[in-house]
Amino acid sequence: MSSLFKNIGLRLLKAYKQTDKSERLTSFKSTQNVGIVYDVDKIRPGFLNRISGYFESEGKKVTTLGFVNEKELGKYQPKLREEYFCNSDLNFWRIPKKGVMENFMSTPFDYLINLDSEGVIELQSISTFSKAKTRIGKYFDDFPFAQDFMVKSLAETQEELFNDITKYIK
Repeated sequence: MSSLFKNIGLRLLKAYKQTDKSERLTSFKSTQNVGIVYDVDKIRPGFLNRISGYFESEGKKVTTLGFVNEKELGKYQPKLREEYFCNSDLNFWRIPKKGVMENFMSTPFDYLINLDSEGVIELQSISTFSKAKTRIGKYFDDFPFAQDFMVKSLAETQEELFNDITKYIK
């Protein structure tokens, strides 16, 4: 039954029309604003701070959006430049509800980096709906429309994926 829900959710995402992006890829040097999407349960403690520190040391502003795979946010409370969403923010098909996370998805980040290493619809839908200039993430057969720049990677963790992505954007 869950594969039926996933297939319907996937169809809804595929039907979403992206805005035309005819501009060139922004170089890392000229990038000023970076968004990062990740799963809070799959990231090693302290690693998100390392990622943010990496970009901030290069003069970039970083905003993060973490997915909490629970009904409520619990201990994860939004802070300055740190946002979270949980299962209650998703519709029946596991796609963000209208209005929820609208601020993050409508921000025109120079780079939106999706650290989803498994191809889950909750994280891929954020990339799909994002107004970022360049959406970067791991290549998945089911989600070729979710990223503008896809990294073919064997990474199984968010940390490995981040290391692969930085090789290409630097």
